[in-house]
Amino acid sequence: MYFEVQNKTMLLESNTGHHLTGAPHVHHHIEIVLMYEGQSTGVADDKEGVITPDSLYIAMPNQIHWYSDTAEQHRHALVILSPTLCPEFSGIFKSFVPESPVLNNIGKDPTVRFAIENLVRLHHVDEESDAATEVRGYALILFSALFRQMKLVENKPYDYDLARDIISFCYENYTEDISLHSISEALHVSRYYVSHLFANRLHIRFPAYINSLRIKKACDMLKQHDLSVTEISYAVGYNSPRTFDRCFLAQKGVTPKQYRIKALQQHKT
Repeated sequence: MYFEVQNKTMLLESNTGHHLTGAPHVHHHIEIVLMYEGQSTGVADDKEGVITPDSLYIAMPNQIHWYSDTAEQHRHALVILSPTLCPEFSGIFKSFVPESPVLNNIGKDPTVRFAIENLVRLHHVDEESDAATEVRGYALILFSALFRQMKLVENKPYDYDLARDIISFCYENYTEDISLHSISEALHVSRYYVSHLFANRLHIRFPAYINSLRIKKACDMLKQHDLSVTEISYAVGYNSPRTFDRCFLAQKGVTPKQYRIKALQQHKT
């Protein structure tokens, strides 16, 4: 599974839209979706739920999360809030997550709907904005209403800053001969901790994550570059084209050559 670390700096990002697809990602903010029409599936760490009309999806800080759209058209509000807006709830943001990422029918609560619609109205707000105090007010209203109705469970504690450094190191060095040992040496952390982080927090084995980064880059190169498949295999970090073919087929269901042919055909049409 490929996921990206996002460094968000705004107090508020919000919009309304019709699609929630995207790569799995993680950031230090709270991400909320209120569904108006249609449906989508929301995933947070190892839990998922179907987001139906009047349902609300929430991913807490540092949860790996993503969406899987259905073919059905839908309409939603997306609100991403910095936890610094509500220091009153810092203990919850740091140590707890919802038992389920989807809260059914909570969108019918007029207080929740009022807060979300006003946050969407404000759109994008940073710390220097005159609207920062207004955003804080609506965020307090929203979280106060949600936490009264939401069942929370204790989150497994972990060092987010170190986890971010480990993931960033992987992203910056996946085309090299990267290993648990090289990460341990570079970041002065035990190999066991790195392995445990991937397996138990990120729910993916370390080799599988490195492969996901390499295959994603290879897909981009197969669509955009004139390099041969063999050259691409070395460029993204594999030590042999045979290993590259095997890993690519396992993730994409086709060989790199087949993927390139299909991509070129789609580009022509």
